Amino acid sequence: MMHGKHTARGNRPLSWEIVMQAMRSKTANCVYVLLACTAVMCALFLLAITPQRYDLKVGDISPTTITASKDVVDEISTTRQREAAAQQVEPTYIFKENVAGEVRQNLTSILQQISAVQQYGMKTLEQQHPGNPEAQKSYKFTDEQLKYARTLLTQLNLADYQLKTVLFASTEQVSGMRVNLTMAVDNVMNTAIREGYVNDSIMSLQNIVGGKTDINLTQNVVTPILRKVIQPNMVIDQEATEKLREEARAQVDPVVYKQGQNIVLARERVTANQLEMLRSLGLLDDDNVDIMMYAGGVLLVLVGMSVLLLALWMFDRQTLRTPKKLIILSLCMALTMALCLVGRLLHPYLTPVLLAPMMITGLITAEAAIAGSLSMSVMVSALVAGSDSTYGAAMVHLLFTAFIGGLLAVTIIRKKPYRQQVLLSGFATAAANIVIILSIGFMTNTSVRDVFANALWCAGGALLSAVLCIALDPVFESAFKLSTATKLLEMSNPNHPLLRRLLIEAPGTYHHSIIVANLAEAAAEAVGGNPLLARAGAYFHDIGKLKRPMYFKENQMGENPHEHTNPYVSAAIVTAHTRDGLIMAQQARLPQEIQSIIAQHHGDTPVAWFYHKAVQQADGQPVDIADFRYDGKRPNTIESAIIMMADTVEAAVRSMSDPTPEKIRAFIDKLIAGKLDDGQLGYAPLTLRDITAIGDAFATVLQGVFHERIEYPTISPAAAAKVAEQEHKKAEAAAKAEEAPAEGGEKA
Repeated sequence: MMHGKHTARGNRPLSWEIVMQAMRSKTANCVYVLLACTAVMCALFLLAITPQRYDLKVGDISPTTITASKDVVDEISTTRQREAAAQQVEPTYIFKENVAGEVRQNLTSILQQISAVQQYGMKTLEQQHPGNPEAQKSYKFTDEQLKYARTLLTQLNLADYQLKTVLFASTEQVSGMRVNLTMAVDNVMNTAIREGYVNDSIMSLQNIVGGKTDINLTQNVVTPILRKVIQPNMVIDQEATEKLREEARAQVDPVVYKQGQNIVLARERVTANQLEMLRSLGLLDDDNVDIMMYAGGVLLVLVGMSVLLLALWMFDRQTLRTPKKLIILSLCMALTMALCLVGRLLHPYLTPVLLAPMMITGLITAEAAIAGSLSMSVMVSALVAGSDSTYGAAMVHLLFTAFIGGLLAVTIIRKKPYRQQVLLSGFATAAANIVIILSIGFMTNTSVRDVFANALWCAGGALLSAVLCIALDPVFESAFKLSTATKLLEMSNPNHPLLRRLLIEAPGTYHHSIIVANLAEAAAEAVGGNPLLARAGAYFHDIGKLKRPMYFKENQMGENPHEHTNPYVSAAIVTAHTRDGLIMAQQARLPQEIQSIIAQHHGDTPVAWFYHKAVQQADGQPVDIADFRYDGKRPNTIESAIIMMADTVEAAVRSMSDPTPEKIRAFIDKLIAGKLDDGQLGYAPLTLRDITAIGDAFATVLQGVFHERIEYPTISPAAAAKVAEQEHKKAEAAAKAEEAPAEGGEKA
């Protein structure tokens, strides 16, 4: 158990080391770059769509006209209109069968109690003033008597004056009221009394009973009785009625303010519904934020980045696996996004969205540029169009121009990514944008003037992209030490400081490099490599020989210093020129691809001549060939492998005594086979068919260099002088013949 526990603990550092190693891997770095790019693009996108916020309240005067940033519903007005429609719906009623019986029963019970109160009042009056009706009318009932009379009314609550009306009423009056009231209520209850219309029925009953009943009883007693007993026999079906009202509300269209429509006009008093719309759009200076708008923006950026990743996976996986290239790609996209936001301030169509594909084509690859163009067309079209009131039309215009223009720009630049070619692509994409905007605009817009204006602004955006690309490309080339076509052309200029030093201090090496450059360029074209990189790399591959130029055969004019030098020292001097060249290249800030060619153009091949010399001087002692090998890496690119072979072939063929085409071709095959046998080309992305094509290209170039010359016959000095005199006379005669027509012309 203790041993197992110790093993588990012992594995923790190893697991943690594996995790940390994975987090520092090249793949992890690529992921970090993509995440950072996504974060930057989200930040730019959200910054662009964040609206201006206003400090307003109901009743304030708006200092400016505020438009809707997107479609928004006027909730207050919509609710008001929907409630008005619901109130207009007639209720649905249902019949209650037992209501009439209940009303009659309550009425009978109440009338009986009224009769009891009347009898109590009549009895009290007789006791107080027997046989004296006049005295009885002026009698005042005491509080105790009124209290007792009220106890007789258990179902009806009457005020004192109403109660006294019953107490002073006669038996005939109460009896007549009972008969008239009962008959009228029976008749009314046989009709429909709808809920909400009970008062109408009571008023009708009062009119019917009032003509046959004592006026005091009608006014003071009948009305309270009717209010107590009358109930509707047709009640509202709340569920059915509410359903109808909901249907009525649903049929009312919401009050919508379209994107770009004015919500509040300048110097207008702000209303409650306007304030609520501004709040829902996140335009008020409060805690309310339009979360959905920001969520949509983040989602759109994620869609754009997903398009980028998918396109890179399909067309250019090498870029997807290279952190440096991904950084350049991300910077180009972020810079383009920022410049599009600036251009949007002038006009929505003045957007240099083509800057990204133009720059990426020259700085990375055409395939990466297509991926970047797809991604940017999605994001920029949605972002820039969001500032326009006609969002859909503007987005379609910008999406088409960004995508089609991007593909056209990549197609024009990819073969010749030079400054003038970038400018040409700017004019071509400007023309294409005009055609696209006009073709779509004529179908969707009736204002020809607006369509032409948008087309010209869009063309201006394409030209602006080209100008910015020409201005920014050198900055990226210098910052990232990129070997772009323009940079390679500049480096191939003989006036480059290192090449001038090579010409002056090591002329043999300079001329050797020129021929190697011709060989490498031809071979690169034959196998689909980068001819410009191959030529520039060949020019600089031997700059390390500037440190000790006279120790290399092509620069020696007399005695060879290696004849008096230990072979180990000689080998160290010769093999050091790759290290020296790499240091010089780093100091001169040459592109990384050129540095790799300098370090790899000899691989780890041995210096055979000094090795054999050491073997001869060793008197049978063992000699380690590793002491005579270059310490560079074996070539891992097409161009570095080609330059390794070209360097070997040029130096060897130059030493041939009789370089006929057949001998040159056979010698080239032998030299390349030696590199293959030594494993020097094992890491290069070359096939056997490519190697054969490279050999053919070498042979074609070298046959032109070492062509057969005509042997001129040897003549004596006297004969040579005679021939020269004859040639001189012929030249004078030809000159006079040319002058004669000219003189005649002048006279005429």
